[in-house]
Amino acid sequence: MSACVRSSDARQRTPRSSSEARWRCRPRLAALSGLASLTETAYCTALHDPFGLRRGAAGGRTFRSGERVRGRGVEVHSLESAAGRELNGLRGLLVAFDEEAGRWPVGLAVGTKMVRSENLALLPEPAGADAILPHKEAATGAAGRFLQELMATGGVDPMLRLLASRRDMVDCAVVETVLENLANATAKGYKVKQQVLSRLLASVKEILASRRPEPENIALPPPALDASAASNGSTDEVERLLAATAAALQADTFAVCDNFALPEKVRELSAELGTYDEAFETAKIWVGKEAAGAQLSVPTVRSDRIMWVCGNHHTPVDDHLWDSAGLQPDSGLAHCRPEVVMTESTTGFPRLTALMRRMDDFVLRGLVPHVPRLEGLAERSDCMVSIYADGARFQKHVDNPNRDGRLLTTILYLNNGEPWGTKDGGELRIFPSAPGAPPANFEPLGGRLVLFWADKLAHEVLPSRRRRMALTYWWFDRAEREAKVKELAFSAGPAATSSEEETLAQDFIADMMGSTAKPLDLVARARSLPPRALAAVATVVGAQALEGLERLSEEDLERLRGSMGKMGLD
Repeated sequence: MSACVRSSDARQRTPRSSSEARWRCRPRLAALSGLASLTETAYCTALHDPFGLRRGAAGGRTFRSGERVRGRGVEVHSLESAAGRELNGLRGLLVAFDEEAGRWPVGLAVGTKMVRSENLALLPEPAGADAILPHKEAATGAAGRFLQELMATGGVDPMLRLLASRRDMVDCAVVETVLENLANATAKGYKVKQQVLSRLLASVKEILASRRPEPENIALPPPALDASAASNGSTDEVERLLAATAAALQADTFAVCDNFALPEKVRELSAELGTYDEAFETAKIWVGKEAAGAQLSVPTVRSDRIMWVCGNHHTPVDDHLWDSAGLQPDSGLAHCRPEVVMTESTTGFPRLTALMRRMDDFVLRGLVPHVPRLEGLAERSDCMVSIYADGARFQKHVDNPNRDGRLLTTILYLNNGEPWGTKDGGELRIFPSAPGAPPANFEPLGGRLVLFWADKLAHEVLPSRRRRMALTYWWFDRAEREAKVKELAFSAGPAATSSEEETLAQDFIADMMGSTAKPLDLVARARSLPPRALAAVATVVGAQALEGLERLSEEDLERLRGSMGKMGLD
């Protein structure tokens, strides 16, 4: 049995969120071929309040699930939640009791709601074998009148002939009215009427089905793969996981593997990295155009904190096949900022080292042979550790819109403790490339690995109201990376700015973005910049050196700040 299970696998896990449960509700939709299409037809999409009577449960009684009450009218009462109080006093029809949920589906004017028995009052039953229960508009309702006409024909055959001749009158209200009266006949033991209404209900449904709208195709995000067996080191299970991940990545542009890191490993790695909480810095985004720009903090776009861990690469830094995030150690792993003092127990990041080796094996030696697009993969980035909390987010973006060599993004979540819930936020929202496919939200469950195309897939991190830790690696394609390095070297030319001039330009742009300085103040400061630093600033902001900056009005500056804060974002 494959470790790479979809929802049809016998070992499928219990969905941890309502969104995951929704994706898993059709277990045989697809195997490993990507976004499945579920064909559904709307059928009486909203049940209506069948009575239209006054609010209040006078004369009603609370009932138990064992009573034969399907199709009966009920009134909701005594719900205490904010959403529940809006339902108190509403009346509707019962559907069959849901044993798994332990609740009754009740068709209300606001839609079908699941309600416990103790919060429902059964409405009084009408008397008499020939009583026709009205739908919503009392005895004068169109559905009630039509049913009375049908029943007055005196037999099943003439009734069905009349129905066929007036089929345009059949709608959801008629179905509900027939159901209502059938339930009453069944409860009262009126066998003949029960048989007649059963025949009528079947014919009414056939008429509705014959004119139903064209099926609607709904794209379903694929369920997560289960990597737990592969995490234990079984060669066969690892191979199955690789094949399934490759299939999902190629079909969907992303893949999700749960339990890539088992809970104990997640706790250990989270503790090792959490030791350096004070070394995390506010994350920045690249603001600018290609090589001309600056790394700036723009909280409205991105507000997490990050820490970079350097080392253990496969190629020398001078080959420029990856972007160095700081000082590279001679061997092993180390914080990218040498001033960060390592504790004795975490020197070299032993647990992160083990995880990194496994990631290298999984991607470079495992996925590459399965995915033709990855055949040129040569390197990975340094490790970025991110922490989101207190509403931190990252707006919708594509990691590599400029073909800088990054082909694949991998994210491993290191969250433990209480199960992650909807109220915690922090979901990764993916925007699938399939036409019409809705966004897919994935909770940052501990041990969950997400892989997606860095140059294709738009995604965002929703505001996180709970501490959320993740590891991110980017994987570089050799040919694309070498082309980008060559392109940037050519565009820089002999007049390239020095590192000191680049720093001055970046500091100026950061000040311009984050301060409330007026244009004239900025121009005065710009006059002190070296010519090449000033030219770099002009390239980023779209002005022609000092002359362009002098022409900026206060309104222009505000617009510039706003647009620069969104560069590279969708």
